[in-house]
Amino acid sequence: MDKKIDQRTARAESYKRKVLESAKELFIEHGFKETTIMMIANNADIGYGTAYNHFPNGKDEILLMIMEEIMEDFHQVANNAYTVESKENAFIFIKKNIENLISLVLFHKKLLVVLHEAIHFSELVREKWEDISQRLIVRIAINVEQAKAKNLARNPNYDPQIVAGVLFYVTENYLWNIALDKTTKSNEIIVRNITEMYTNGLYK
Repeated sequence: MDKKIDQRTARAESYKRKVLESAKELFIEHGFKETTIMMIANNADIGYGTAYNHFPNGKDEILLMIMEEIMEDFHQVANNAYTVESKENAFIFIKKNIENLISLVLFHKKLLVVLHEAIHFSELVREKWEDISQRLIVRIAINVEQAKAKNLARNPNYDPQIVAGVLFYVTENYLWNIALDKTTKSNEIIVRNITEMYTNGLYK
């Protein structure tokens, strides 16, 4: 009995993986809006019903799972252990984090273009992106709170959520611009300006 369950589970995971890989190819080639669940199923060489059985919310749900895989890399950067010791130390840490984020954007560029499109067409994807954004802001806010607690903040009355939001949304804007080829600024200039703006604005 257990062996049969294991086989069913393995088969289900195999189908899911086929669907995800098929969807990645088609999303990149045709974009989110033009790709259909039928196209994904045919490309994966599985039945239309099988695809919907594993992803009841259709291509929106498929992209959400792809998003989770991509964002895991970004969360690893955001969750790097960090103890504020000085403004200089913070500068080095923040600069490295932004450089790492840009590297990830370049690595996942094609799928991020799809994600950007989907945010405008899918309520499910848009809600998920807003949730991810808020989680990242909360994580950044912890560093702001550390700076305040150690009397390193330029203004002791800074609101951690607002300051974290400033860093997140400025950085997010430029990361999207890089992914969408909408900026002529070099990555080095982007990193330097965001890092200096944040550290000089937050730290004494």
